[in-house]
Amino acid sequence: MMKKKFVLFALTLLLTATSQNAVWAGEILERIRQTGVITAGTRKDATPFAYINEKGEWVGYSIDILEIIRQNVEKELGKPIRLKLVEVTPQNRFNKVKNKEIDIECASSTFTWERDKIIDFSVSYFASGTKIMRKKGSSLGTIDSLAGRRIGVIPNTTNEQAIKIQQPAAIIVPIKNRIEGLEKLKKGEIEAIAGDGIVLQALQLENNNGDRFEVVPEFPYVYEAYACMIPEDESAWRGMVNYSLVKFMEGIISDQPQQVEMYEKWFGEETGVTPYSREAINDYFQGIVDGYEWIPLISY
Repeated sequence: MMKKKFVLFALTLLLTATSQNAVWAGEILERIRQTGVITAGTRKDATPFAYINEKGEWVGYSIDILEIIRQNVEKELGKPIRLKLVEVTPQNRFNKVKNKEIDIECASSTFTWERDKIIDFSVSYFASGTKIMRKKGSSLGTIDSLAGRRIGVIPNTTNEQAIKIQQPAAIIVPIKNRIEGLEKLKKGEIEAIAGDGIVLQALQLENNNGDRFEVVPEFPYVYEAYACMIPEDESAWRGMVNYSLVKFMEGIISDQPQQVEMYEKWFGEETGVTPYSREAINDYFQGIVDGYEWIPLISY
């Protein structure tokens, strides 16, 4: 009898240890648990997703998304977790994620199958697409109209890929960032800037160029899904990130005040930095949330 009790006790310890190891499985999540820090890559020039405001503060929709993830990780791990922001660029962000220099990247990165070969993506938390910003009165707009015209594009972006594929006859002019692109557009060195429509709209608004420039066409040349990027084969970490994002999107769909207030701060029709239809984003979020178990509202 005594021997049976000992065996049962030993099995219980083994199962408990196995269960705990499963919970903390994965290098990234274990590192976060040990250090109390999430190292997150983001941008300083991608209004309204991630940028530096007039007070020198790092702000944006994607920054708030990272904070939501931090809060959820802190709750799940049962200890204080700090968010450490690191600037990344379109050129270095993939290697930083791939090499695990950062635990996650959230700014305005879009999913592609080619990128998915070297890194993993979270569920999408926004949708936009490639458009152009042109001078008012310009004939540029349709994809056909870009043939033979000088279009400024940041290299190694999906916007560059979209223009090259949709209109191979366009003359691609590399730009370091959107601010440089705007200066080149003002000087006539390029005829348009290609980029994510929502980001180009923010660039237009924050530089008070509504009378000189406009973002076209109405519908993007190519639609794109924004998502966070994380290192490959980190399923426990990706699961925690996805849980945080799906929970947030459920809050938008079900009109939870905290989540709606956050969204409206950046995209509200009257108060947002760059207006974006709640009806459109609700439909988009609903399509994503439908693929997951609904998180009870009591969890908010």
